[in-house]
Amino acid sequence: MRIKIRSKDRNFSLWLPNRLLMNPLSAAICVKALNSKKYTDLQDKELLSIRPDKNAVTYPAMLKFFKAIRKSRQLLNGQPLVSVNGADGEIVEIWI
Repeated sequence: MRIKIRSKDRNFSLWLPNRLLMNPLSAAICVKALNSKKYTDLQDKELLSIRPDKNAVTYPAMLKFFKAIRKSRQLLNGQPLVSVNGADGEIVEIWI
């Protein structure tokens, strides 16, 4: 994963291996964080009208999500996953 931030004052690049961020251990941490009581308390239960237990994220679903993100690299063919242009001329791009 590459993250590039360009502005008038400075340019910043950060290179991170995909496997470092999207591995089974990271998936377990994400599932634990998303299903935690603190996160479910932040949701408006009346608005969603769904019990948090039925809406829980599972570990196999998170592994599939990470696998789909890793495979998106071939689909994008060198284009950034996210590209944002700020009003003051800053550009932020994220590549997988």
